[in-house]
Amino acid sequence: MKIFQKEIKVRTKGANDFIDITEKIEEIVRETKVKNGIAALNSLHNTACLIIQENDGTIFEDMKKLFDKILPLNEKYSHSYEGSLNATAHLKSNLLSQSITLPIKNGNLVLGTWQRIIFVELFEPRERTVFVTILGE
Repeated sequence: MKIFQKEIKVRTKGANDFIDITEKIEEIVRETKVKNGIAALNSLHNTACLIIQENDGTIFEDMKKLFDKILPLNEKYSHSYEGSLNATAHLKSNLLSQSITLPIKNGNLVLGTWQRIIFVELFEPRERTVFVTILGE
């Protein structure tokens, strides 16, 4: 069994930036030449997440509206020393996920027809890191 690890960098524009990183991950899978196995992805941040979702701006707008309803910026948060945006970013990351595991079959990620790997920035513009581990044969 092969184990391959790599980091990718993601430059974000600020809160509610949804970035499709599917092609970058597919490129890493091809690079490893693993035919069957798993890809484990981990955002190395408390205020940024990974989701599986269609790459559709209307879905992202709806997600923003949902988060504004359940985690309004004008609320008083205990974790407030960096402001409400930071506090809500931490809370959103707990509702979403910082890691994703996907199967690899015949050298390809197994994703549904419209599924994409989306990196979600929840705080400020940053250079972020996604740690990728590929296991397989």
